[in-house]
Amino acid sequence: MFHNIRILSEKHSVHVLSFVGSDEEEDLLGSVKPICESVRAIRRIPDFRPHWLSVTPFMVREFSTPEMYRAVDDMLQARRIDVLQCEYLQMAQFRRRRVFSLLTAHEVQSKNAREAFESELDPLEKLRLFYRWMQALRYEVGQVKRFDRVITMTTEDSVYLKSYAPLANIRSIPIGVDVDWFRPVEPAGNRQVSVLFMGNFFHTPNVEAASFLAREIAPRFPEVRFSIAGSPVPEGLQAGANVKLTGYIPDTRELYHSADTIVVAPLFSGTGQRVKLLEAFSMACPVVTTRVGVMGFPIENGEQVFLAETADEFANALRRLIAEPSLRRRIGNNARAMILNRFTWPHIGKELLDVVAEASVSH
Repeated sequence: MFHNIRILSEKHSVHVLSFVGSDEEEDLLGSVKPICESVRAIRRIPDFRPHWLSVTPFMVREFSTPEMYRAVDDMLQARRIDVLQCEYLQMAQFRRRRVFSLLTAHEVQSKNAREAFESELDPLEKLRLFYRWMQALRYEVGQVKRFDRVITMTTEDSVYLKSYAPLANIRSIPIGVDVDWFRPVEPAGNRQVSVLFMGNFFHTPNVEAASFLAREIAPRFPEVRFSIAGSPVPEGLQAGANVKLTGYIPDTRELYHSADTIVVAPLFSGTGQRVKLLEAFSMACPVVTTRVGVMGFPIENGEQVFLAETADEFANALRRLIAEPSLRRRIGNNARAMILNRFTWPHIGKELLDVVAEASVSH
């Protein structure tokens, strides 16, 4: 978000309306105040009242704070706003007809809901998940059709949404990474190889990945240290003899030590692009992940990353990387080269600015 705002502010006057959940989050908004015309924090007040048989997903009520509606309307009345950009599907409810609208769909929620339904075995829970899938599909497709432009993070997500909304103007623009900030770090002295997984554990695919890593992979490598970073610590996940739960790490760079840190990301569900892998690739760390994990990245198995889908495949790839320092270095360097070629902010920024510039042509 910071870099998106920074890039937009280089060419345009930017006003930011942002939900916050704490004083700490409100303080973090200070990072964009020097580059924006205005920045306003709004405390989110979710609507937890029962809404039986509602056709609207809960995520909408979770973010339907009246103050945000008023703030958007006040801004449009007080300023000459050319583009209203909504980040994430749950913010789509704040679109207004009289202004060029842009939706950034970081994930495809209906596809996530479908995957959850298809993987469930319990009949009653499967029925509930089917209803949730239909809620998400109805709302997501309806919003995509209403916005003037929609940006997804991956081509796969664009194709999926286009299949339901063929007339919508949808394009994929990946997330970028600051390659000067996330750059290779060689550890001082001899350092043992370690394994890292990092994630936001409010997100179910990350919880599943951490559990898989701790229970299916770590026990096979008792001599290797496994670090699982992020918060909140998933319920039921416990540290082990070789598994450390670090919690929240403010500066994630300290987790990556180039060829000596192997990032293992057993992600089996979810959509969008994985920022954790952007960082790992940019830091020239070797990565083992799934095909779901590398959506949005132009990779070749065995060149920029190792792909695995089962516990045995993950273990075999990890065993090989641990045994071959030169292989770890080659995979990591190839990944860094891919990032430099495609995912730097100057490259991504031009694509974003081009979409925003279309507002002057369309309206």
